[in-house]
Amino acid sequence: MEAQHEAAEILRKILTDTLCCLDFVTNKNAGLQDINNYGTEYRLISVIPTCLDDGFWNASGWKERKQIWRKKKEADIRLRMDYYKFVNETSENQRLMFIGIIIKSIMAVQEKSIGDFQGEKLIEDILHALNVTKEQIDLMI
Repeated sequence: MEAQHEAAEILRKILTDTLCCLDFVTNKNAGLQDINNYGTEYRLISVIPTCLDDGFWNASGWKERKQIWRKKKEADIRLRMDYYKFVNETSENQRLMFIGIIIKSIMAVQEKSIGDFQGEKLIEDILHALNVTKEQIDLMI
């Protein structure tokens, strides 16, 4: 996560709460690689939500990033959240915006998939674990 000012503390809490619910995909000891629930094309997908105001974003020169390393079976997705919208939303909508970035990241990996990656199933399982519907996410992204 990359964030600034008031967004950083809010996102840190949301991240902590979310990781607890997503232990089935984030815990390296869960044995997910052995089960191959979501295919064998990717072994690591890094999702880095970024929540920076326009001034910092422009000054930093950062860009959204969707990197896929097929030989390493890894993906690194760095998508930007609307800072101003995020800090002015309710806590529930902030949570939905954060989950939306996770979903958009997995969708980006799915779009670039040429193998057996089952991104739709992963998204379904994540939404179920977080008790969120696709419709709720669609309203926030």
